[in-house]
Amino acid sequence: TAGSAIQNCVDNPGWLDLSGRYFVLLGAGSAMGPFLVLMALGANVVAVDLDRPGIWKRLVSIAKASPGSLTFPMTKPQKDCKDDDALCSVSGCNLFTQAPLIRDWLLNLYPGKPFTVGSYAYLNGALHVQVSLAMDAICRDLSEKRPGTSLAYLCTPTDLHLCPKEAYDASLEHYSNFSKKPYCILMNLLSGGKFLRKNARKPMSGEGGDYYVVNGISVAQGPNYALAKRMQHWRAIVARGNGCIVSSNIAPSTSTASVVQNKTFAWAYEGMPYFTPYEIFAPETSNAVMSAILFSDLNDKSSNANPAKKINNPNQLFEYGSFHGGTWRCAYEVDSIGEASVLLYFSRVAAPYVGVAAAAGAAVAAKYFGYV
Repeated sequence: TAGSAIQNCVDNPGWLDLSGRYFVLLGAGSAMGPFLVLMALGANVVAVDLDRPGIWKRLVSIAKASPGSLTFPMTKPQKDCKDDDALCSVSGCNLFTQAPLIRDWLLNLYPGKPFTVGSYAYLNGALHVQVSLAMDAICRDLSEKRPGTSLAYLCTPTDLHLCPKEAYDASLEHYSNFSKKPYCILMNLLSGGKFLRKNARKPMSGEGGDYYVVNGISVAQGPNYALAKRMQHWRAIVARGNGCIVSSNIAPSTSTASVVQNKTFAWAYEGMPYFTPYEIFAPETSNAVMSAILFSDLNDKSSNANPAKKINNPNQLFEYGSFHGGTWRCAYEVDSIGEASVLLYFSRVAAPYVGVAAAAGAAVAAKYFGYV
């Protein structure tokens, strides 16, 4: 579990000395990526991100204030840059147009040093599929041609996953409680069953026993998002099958700038915690927890990330170590609580104004009818 992974790091503080480890971050500046944590723990980070000075000013300034090291592509020698502004103006690369060059550079960089390659770049719409394809090509070749390479991904809770029986049982218990609440009954009835759909599905039998499936797919995120995440799942399963350590764990819904800039998502995020145990996390919390799970996967031989660990179904790679934020244990499918969550948010926001209006109305009525 995610909790066990965190405890593993507490029990093995040596795992947190990253001075001898090398991490390649594709999309190093990502809000959900582990850059800050890795630099703070002294890791050697190879950063790949767009050739935009603003990105590199942030990354370079963080690196300078940390015990870690930072390596990144440049279009001219570092010795020719008189200051950081000049340095950042010639730093970075483009995964869309330079993927083969990036791949070749990484294949020959720091010979003999095992790389952990993390895919963290994110874009909206079809561009997400395209950048995922570019990262996948790099991950494929590094995992196949560079000995000792491990892969790292962040899965989304808004996807279709296997979940443990404990999560399934908790979801049933929450459904038993919430399905009796008047608000939930009303929302389900008025929507014709579209809102607040039961989360727990009938188990499926297969090799190794029963499997419990949670449908967290969000239609609002669109098919491109689902396809991009599915591509990462395919690569994770194939790479693990070929003997590669693959850390691919589910990160929780997080209030990153790219998400909350969509007002509908921001409003829904405010109302979702009503449906316990659902919780929205700050980026700093998600970064720290997902980094701890990554470190545990890289070191713990009993982790599902380790190809030597036998699993009955390839999708169990994503089942344990999940920090899903309540999605698996919630009474309702996550794609069916959005509208109800928005209404809950606005009812809470409007409550003080309704109270004031009611008090004013009562005062006017009392005076009009001669009560005062």
